[in-house]
Amino acid sequence: MPFHDEPWEKRNPIEVSVSPALLLQSRITAHAIFWLCLIVYEGLIAGMVDDLYLQRVTTSFIELPVKMAATYFTLYILIDMLLVHKKYSLFLSLLFLSMIFFGILARIVAYYTIYPMYYPMATNVPLFFLPKILITIFSIYSLVAIVASFHLIKHWYNHQQASQRLHQTAQQLEKEKLAAELKLLKSQINPHFLFNTLNNLYALTLQHSHKAPEMVYKLSQLMNYMLYDSNQMEVSLQKEIQYIQNYIDLEKVRYDTRLDVSLNVYDVPDTIHIAPLLILPFVENSFKHGVSNQLSGGWIRIDILIQENTLVLKVENSKNIFPPEDKPVSGIGLKNVRKRLDLIYADCHSLQLLDEDETYLVILKITIPGICMRKRPYITDQYIPA
Repeated sequence: MPFHDEPWEKRNPIEVSVSPALLLQSRITAHAIFWLCLIVYEGLIAGMVDDLYLQRVTTSFIELPVKMAATYFTLYILIDMLLVHKKYSLFLSLLFLSMIFFGILARIVAYYTIYPMYYPMATNVPLFFLPKILITIFSIYSLVAIVASFHLIKHWYNHQQASQRLHQTAQQLEKEKLAAELKLLKSQINPHFLFNTLNNLYALTLQHSHKAPEMVYKLSQLMNYMLYDSNQMEVSLQKEIQYIQNYIDLEKVRYDTRLDVSLNVYDVPDTIHIAPLLILPFVENSFKHGVSNQLSGGWIRIDILIQENTLVLKVENSKNIFPPEDKPVSGIGLKNVRKRLDLIYADCHSLQLLDEDETYLVILKITIPGICMRKRPYITDQYIPA
């Protein structure tokens, strides 16, 4: 067998399986030891009264088959097949009948075997004398009750373990589902952005513009961010802002003097981190659906600030007063970012979209992750298992 080159922690754990035959043999052995100990215990306790140890052990041995039958019938028929499955009426009915049956059976065994050997005078009492039968039932089912209690505790413990495993499995599946959805959303974001940017570059190359090389360089910076940084769980907000700045620079090349864009960042510390590619769709939307059809006088204002432990993003853009009849349908960018916000930040964000006659305003607020994530586990597409 070849040696493994992978580290120990990445190898699959060794699964140890035990054959059913071995398990059955172990259970039979354990049960046999239990009943043997019961015979010895009853013989010693009863024998301490009159020093008739052998007689007491023999009596216990003769009574043992009825006790075993009553015990196993209660455990594996009444409890496992009826009580566990909530068939309470049938359980109580059969329990009552079985107590009478095994009580009478034990009385018959004692009357015709034990009494003639050790207690001849006891045969003077009628076989079906009710007080004697009740005493016999109490003697048998005192043992059955003790054993059944442990059996029920075992059932409860196994049920708790199964419920816990089921809950963990459900959580695992939920995380994998959310992670898979996030990964799908990101895979949609990247081609969407790349398509728009390459369209811009294509327009410049057709015009033989000297700005094309600068645009290629900016695009390479953006692609580097998208290929490497965007696959991380979180990125520095400063890096995300630089990414947005590069995107704006690319769009400025295309729009030239038709558009006035301002990006205002107010004292954002280096310690703030967010999920990557969250801001771009709002900025991209302001270009694509806000000012792309304006011949001149278009403007976009982007504000990013930290306010009371909350990241605040404001993106406002002008709108064409006379929009074209074939108004472009909103793309997948905003839909995707809404889903990503719901999946990653859940109750830790708010999003307002204000569509006025002449302006369009987006206000996004995200509680700083260091505070927010104490309330909800962070889910990312990095959770996808191999």
